[in-house]
Amino acid sequence: MIDAKAVTEYLEAHPEFFDAHPQLLETLTVPHAPAGGAVSLVERQVKVLRERQAASRERLAELVRVARDNEALTGRVHQLAVRLLHARTAAEVEAQVTASMHEDFAVTPVRLLREAPQTAGLDTVWSAGRPRCGHFAEAQRAALFGAEATELRSMAIIPLGAGAARGALVLGSRDADRFNPGVSTDFLVRIGELVAAALARCGIEPAV
Repeated sequence: MIDAKAVTEYLEAHPEFFDAHPQLLETLTVPHAPAGGAVSLVERQVKVLRERQAASRERLAELVRVARDNEALTGRVHQLAVRLLHARTAAEVEAQVTASMHEDFAVTPVRLLREAPQTAGLDTVWSAGRPRCGHFAEAQRAALFGAEATELRSMAIIPLGAGAARGALVLGSRDADRFNPGVSTDFLVRIGELVAAALARCGIEPAV
């Protein structure tokens, strides 16, 4: 008598078997746990394929959404670059950055600081070399934003130049998820590079 193992091995070795014997598909059944009954193998296969198709559609929709968000973000970064091209002084750079963050990125408050405030831990964040996002300690928020800090739930600190040589751009938000610690910082890096280049063009020397 042929055991289940032998049947399994045969079908695995001959996946075309049911092409030659399609009538068997009408009688084969597979346990259907959700309903407690049984369905034909074809029905089960169709169900699995539909589930996979639905998952693929959802994944595709998510990829399209992310692509559109990134495209829109790229457009905003471009608009910031255009604004900075018109800046001729450090004050104009600050004004253009602030306007861009408010109008194009819907970010407020905004600070363009030359040096790190003398608050525990901020000097380390300042010289980290990459943007830092998070919720930060109350004292750190207060040192950066003063009275506005009480309403903020997340922040981003973007170094300008290597080791924040030309200061840092600091962004605040009342949304705890806007600059949560897990957010991608790729676009923040680009923004920092643009602002640092604009300040350099305006003659702002690196801090000693």
